[in-house]
Amino acid sequence: MPEHTEHQLTDTEVEHLAATLRRRRAELATAEGVRIGQGTVVHGLTTHMWAGIEVPAVSCHAAADPLRLFPAPGAVTCRRCLGRVRAERGQVPGQTELWP
Repeated sequence: MPEHTEHQLTDTEVEHLAATLRRRRAELATAEGVRIGQGTVVHGLTTHMWAGIEVPAVSCHAAADPLRLFPAPGAVTCRRCLGRVRAERGQVPGQTELWP
């Protein structure tokens, strides 16, 4: 079995990756939803912090790689993304509100 050797990224490689992720975020900034690869499901779009950079991500966490996300027209169809949106809308009846 081959030994795993850790590759240290150079400053140039890190900056190139950061620039690529910033560009992808800008490309998806006006998208209503996104597809993962060539999939047909439209996911909700949000952002996550990665190594100090805000990167695009799907609301349901179905894909970790922002470079696999593509803008999609129309409404979100992912049931997990839709469930997260409903859960964030308002106070659950009978539950104590933490931040009025």
